[in-house]
Amino acid sequence: MKTWLRWMGLAFAIVLPPALADSLTVARPTVTAVRLSSPIDVDGKLDEPVWRDGDAVTDFKQSDPVEGARPSMKTEVRVAYDDNALYIGARMYDSAPDSIMARLTRRDVAVAGDGFCLFIDPYCDRRSGYYFKVSAAGTLYDGTLFNDGWDDDSWDGVWEGHANRDDQGWTCEMRIPFSQMRFTSVERWGIDFRRTIQRRSEKDWVVYPPKKESGFVSRFPDLVGMHDVRPPRAIEILPYVTSKGEYLVVSPGDPFNDGSRYRGNAGGDLRMGWAAG
Repeated sequence: MKTWLRWMGLAFAIVLPPALADSLTVARPTVTAVRLSSPIDVDGKLDEPVWRDGDAVTDFKQSDPVEGARPSMKTEVRVAYDDNALYIGARMYDSAPDSIMARLTRRDVAVAGDGFCLFIDPYCDRRSGYYFKVSAAGTLYDGTLFNDGWDDDSWDGVWEGHANRDDQGWTCEMRIPFSQMRFTSVERWGIDFRRTIQRRSEKDWVVYPPKKESGFVSRFPDLVGMHDVRPPRAIEILPYVTSKGEYLVVSPGDPFNDGSRYRGNAGGDLRMGWAAG
């Protein structure tokens, strides 16, 4: 009898659609995106009405230094969209704005400092996605997520992000074009946010990955509220030029080779995508 029940349970798990199975087994926070009625100037300043009137995500928890504790500083995040891009507006309150660690570096070069990071799973497969980070100095970082916990920073997307410091702390705005992400629908995505307060060695998340458990993307809250957005057709060409120098030890007096030789090459990377259906 027990064996029969186990086989029935296995069959049910296989037949049940993944999205339905996910909704039945995991209770997730929900983040709602609102459609823009007017353009946004992505300058790091939250002076557009959507950043004041929309519902804000404020329920963050620490992963460090005290796992599960309330954050030492308040964070507010709002999400908006239009036909072409996803927008993030984040306010990081700080009781000592002059102590915010803002170090300017080259793109994707990590240094200790305050920052805000968006994690997103457009396929909603609970295993893969992208991350986009803006430091308090305005440096951009990005990469891809895979295997529910691994990341790769070799990917460079084309997106905008700016930061601004004021007497309340600091703010940032992001614009992530839909053309930079692969997806089939916008009805439901996975999303998460992380704030770093460097001087306190603190990291605050909406949903944090526990230190003694596995899984990261599979824990993301649901992003809902987006409608009437189709995956765009995208064609990107990235040309490149390379050079090579050789310096060899050759026979003295060789008229055909003096020991140095230079070669050039050129090419391009092509990326193409089509909307489903």
